[in-house]
Amino acid sequence: MSEYRFQVNLLGMIELLSDHLYSSPDVFIRELLQNATDAISARKKFDSEFSQGRINIKVTKEQAIQFEDNGTGLTEEEIHRFLAVIGESSKKDLVNGTITSDYIGRFGIGLLSCFMVSDKITVLTRSKKEEITYQWIGYPDGTYEIQKMDEQIPIGTSIFLEAKKGMESFFTKEKVQELVLYYGLLLPFPIVLSEEDQTRQINPIFLPWDGMKSTKDEIMFFGQMLFKTSFFDSIKLYSKEGQVEGVAYILPYKVQPSTKQHHRIYLKNMLLTERGEHILPDWAVFTKCIINAKELRPMASREGFYEDDILEKARENLGSCILNHLIFLAKNDKKLFAHFLSIHATSVKSMAIESDELFHLLFDYLEFFSTKGMVSGLSLRMTKEVILYTDNLEEYKQLSQVFFAQGKLLINAAYVYDLEMLEKAAEHFGLELQPVNSEEVSDLLKNLSVTDSEETEHFLLCARKIMKKYDCNIEIKRFMPANLPTFYYYDEAAEYYRDIQNAKEKSDSMFGSMLEEFSYGFSETMLPILYLNYSNPVIKKIMTLKLDELEDYLVILYTQALLIGGFSLKNNELGIMNEKILKIMESRMGDES
Repeated sequence: MSEYRFQVNLLGMIELLSDHLYSSPDVFIRELLQNATDAISARKKFDSEFSQGRINIKVTKEQAIQFEDNGTGLTEEEIHRFLAVIGESSKKDLVNGTITSDYIGRFGIGLLSCFMVSDKITVLTRSKKEEITYQWIGYPDGTYEIQKMDEQIPIGTSIFLEAKKGMESFFTKEKVQELVLYYGLLLPFPIVLSEEDQTRQINPIFLPWDGMKSTKDEIMFFGQMLFKTSFFDSIKLYSKEGQVEGVAYILPYKVQPSTKQHHRIYLKNMLLTERGEHILPDWAVFTKCIINAKELRPMASREGFYEDDILEKARENLGSCILNHLIFLAKNDKKLFAHFLSIHATSVKSMAIESDELFHLLFDYLEFFSTKGMVSGLSLRMTKEVILYTDNLEEYKQLSQVFFAQGKLLINAAYVYDLEMLEKAAEHFGLELQPVNSEEVSDLLKNLSVTDSEETEHFLLCARKIMKKYDCNIEIKRFMPANLPTFYYYDEAAEYYRDIQNAKEKSDSMFGSMLEEFSYGFSETMLPILYLNYSNPVIKKIMTLKLDELEDYLVILYTQALLIGGFSLKNNELGIMNEKILKIMESRMGDES
């Protein structure tokens, strides 16, 4: 059996990096920073006398960049192995092939990113292991040159790049400084940028979560500078798993629970991504974070982390940091905590559902929409009455007018997480919680006296006959407020029947016949009910109309009740109402003439 070796097409490899692995050519700055940082880490690891790393960057007017570090450098054998073999990382332990946690890069492809912006990579390097300087020149066709240099350079590595056509914009002083700060803002050693005779350090050596060096105001200012916005509060983050540190900034505005926040994530002080989405629990949508991880595993693109047990545990620990901070505020700064809840109540409810401890701390502060305005969890917890609710927004619209007029409490639990919170409160605090039903509605609607019932009997029969073709039943009651002429109500069975009728109108004959089968067996008692208010003068007047006039006014009242309640119309009900109004107007104008 013959044995062969794979042949790598380097130009194809570069195209693959450009089109698929890296999001932009500007990542070559990130890769150069990353390799320099790892070289400095390697020198610190094996050289006890080495104390301070440094990166020097020189930009020339000829669209060229010299990138220099004082890290460990490379021997000739290491140059052949690590610069010329794709996928062979110099960060690997040469004995067992593992990569220590001190290093950022681990795939052996970073230097190839330079071919996206330059047609030649020149490397000068001197290893701490020997006093020989080597020059290595690589080309995108897969060839390279190597030679010993007579002139010695200090221990470290210098990389020289010239801009290829179309990439000159990446080689200006302004662009280089922007990218260096973007990717290497938190690197803990000086980065010095030079152009002609101008030289200055461009990075602050500052970790905002280092409590020994930064105040709360400084942390808040750092977040404002980094994210270009002000924040409500800040929370220090830490996880032993993954060696993660950082700051969570609480947004000063409301966000939806489905929002995906983008966090700024660093790996060993080098920017990994500013669009990190999975480093925090999903419920922490009200935060925007800056995080530095030392032991999480980056993906090949270095723009995210692999999902594994360490990341999962780190995510849980960071979530606990946020929860503990909110618990601290609830106990020690009630005013600030109440302000926080006024902004992020929805997100907090989702958290409280998962945490019993947080639920007990938060429930009293939370508010629920009701017919008595916004009611607090505390007032609900202290009540001795049955708490009625509906999680159907349409039903709440129907009932709220009557409940409000009569001073009765009805909770609108249609908002996200509200029903779960109420049910958990019933379980933990022993609240008597019930969904509203037809019996509670009937209690708000008073029956007529025997005399009034006899007087309205004929009218009621006629009205029911007229409204039957609109799939609506009629009842006459007394209810508050007196200025409300009608009250349209249906339960789940009636809602199901009306939905079928709506679907039948929009379907073809075959599907319509199928829907007819679904509605078969519905009785008149399952129809929606239009309650007429006997206390209302409009209803009293309608009851005196002749039979040939009655339908016009009933249809107008019926359609008006649908519109007020926010219900969908069917059978051209709006058009029919307009026809009835026009008919009445024409009739009145005819009488006047």
